[in-house]
Amino acid sequence: MKRCPECRRDYYDDTLRYCLDDGNALLEGPASVNEPMTAILSHLPASAAGLSRPVDYVVEASTAIFRIAEPQQNTSNSIAVLPFVNMSADEENEYFCDGLAEELLNALSKIEELKVAARTSAFSFKGKNANVSEIGEKLRIKTILEGSVRKSGNRFRISVQLVNAADGFHLWSERYDRDMQDIFELQDEITLSVIEALKVTLLGKERDVVLKRYTDNAEAYELFLKGRYYHYKYTAEGWTRAIEFFEKAVEKEPNYAPAYAAMTSSWGCLWFFGLIPAEQAIPRMKAATIKALENDENLAEAHLSQAMVSFFYEWKWKEAEQAFERAIALSPHNAEALSFYAMFLAFEERFDEAMLQAKCSLAIDPLSPLINMNAGWTYFTGGQIDEAMEQVVKMIEIEPDFYGAYWLKGAVCLVKGKYEEAISELKKGVSVGGHQTVLADLGSAYGLAGRKDEAEAILNQLLEMREQEYVSAICIARVYIRIGENDKAIEWLEKAFEERNGEMLFLKGEISGADEGDSLNSLGNDPRLIDLFQKMNLP
Repeated sequence: MKRCPECRRDYYDDTLRYCLDDGNALLEGPASVNEPMTAILSHLPASAAGLSRPVDYVVEASTAIFRIAEPQQNTSNSIAVLPFVNMSADEENEYFCDGLAEELLNALSKIEELKVAARTSAFSFKGKNANVSEIGEKLRIKTILEGSVRKSGNRFRISVQLVNAADGFHLWSERYDRDMQDIFELQDEITLSVIEALKVTLLGKERDVVLKRYTDNAEAYELFLKGRYYHYKYTAEGWTRAIEFFEKAVEKEPNYAPAYAAMTSSWGCLWFFGLIPAEQAIPRMKAATIKALENDENLAEAHLSQAMVSFFYEWKWKEAEQAFERAIALSPHNAEALSFYAMFLAFEERFDEAMLQAKCSLAIDPLSPLINMNAGWTYFTGGQIDEAMEQVVKMIEIEPDFYGAYWLKGAVCLVKGKYEEAISELKKGVSVGGHQTVLADLGSAYGLAGRKDEAEAILNQLLEMREQEYVSAICIARVYIRIGENDKAIEWLEKAFEERNGEMLFLKGEISGADEGDSLNSLGNDPRLIDLFQKMNLP
């Protein structure tokens, strides 16, 4: 028997190493009344250096004490910045409310003494009637910054208040009536007022870092906020519109590093989710990344973009890891960087390290569908199917209409040989907006279930779509594999290699973990595929 030192849940499966509820390392034996919040590991993971920011390690003799540090407990100086409420008559001003709150969140997150809830988790309460104590409990924070904005033309009124999450008591509040050109001074004023109310001490050059500005151009700044607003819609249309606003922002302010970095992220999302070809996205990502780093070499988002290109496109493993580690060193609480680094480590079959990074990303941003999905795929890649299913449950709890939950559950069903159940889940994923990869997996499930007509119907649909818009070659290859047409499958996998489809990286592991009845198994020994894997220089 094992038990969690945090939630004190008992586990009878001795193969589990981490709590499925909170991510803490499990201890031997049943839960006791007085339990320390640490776990003794037999050795220090090889990636300790890369994890030293989000994870604390204390080495004593031949053992190491591991604990997920900041996110697991409500520290005295911890805060969530909620999206500001739009009180304006114009709904279009929503971008300004979200952007202002996010800018304050980003500034506060640079303070070492202050623990700040991640943007996605904090913003998940937008439009919901949750009380402050519930928010504090879910995000494990002590204080909440909330506010409202009324904007008319170039004038705006902002009301801000700092609240104790435990009892709703107001610690500080203020109202500001300003012009748009005063927005930068106002952000500094609010930030410093919050810091003072929390009795946080800025150390060394922290004040300069917290109050750093990348532009004094209010028009460029407003365009940047609009871009970020559309980026976080996480749709093809949203990312496309975001790029348009970021491009306008850098026209107004050519040295606007965050706008270039944000642009790489939007291009990256369109490419990563198979919505545009690499040849369209990668040159633009590289160009924007260079501009971002020319203006600020310490911008974590730009280094993350480099890591993604090196990993998923260039297949340069050493360069990818260096870029991931650089991004995390610059922004230790960047859950997105941690979660993609976890996927990289799982790809390299460094599963213990991958699980630690995934747990850290979840602890930092527990309510993010993307972070939960990435963690789920990391567990799936590492053969931790039960943990992957736990992430499915959490994703559905967070956002019932998030396609990623049904996509992952469908994949789990496929490796378990439950093909009809996989069809049911993948159909749900497609119905709530799943992209072509989900549709391809549905076609694969039909093929494995012996429903060849339906599989071929989806295959034809993908082929027709590819004539009109981009559909990654590996999507088509997957369906051919599952209907037993290996020659066609190899033909399309060779195209996927030429296109540098990122999913090619995980195909070898997918084959090794496939169900006995999966036609992937017969493909694994094909010399043409073995040759492709050799060309990819897989680790």
